[in-house]
Amino acid sequence: MQPSPVIREYPDAPLPTKRTLRRRQNLAVQAVKFIGSSLNIMMMVIKGHDKP
Repeated sequence: MQPSPVIREYPDAPLPTKRTLRRRQNLAVQAVKFIGSSLNIMMMVIKGHDKP
């Protein structure tokens, strides 16, 4: 029995545009996304603790 081949590349996968890469690497955008996701999680925790 041969081991299954390891996939190292996805030649058909789309590459991000320069604009997308700039947005992903921008610290201000990352900070806003982090704060938004943190608030979302915090609201879920708070709502979960309110139930009797």
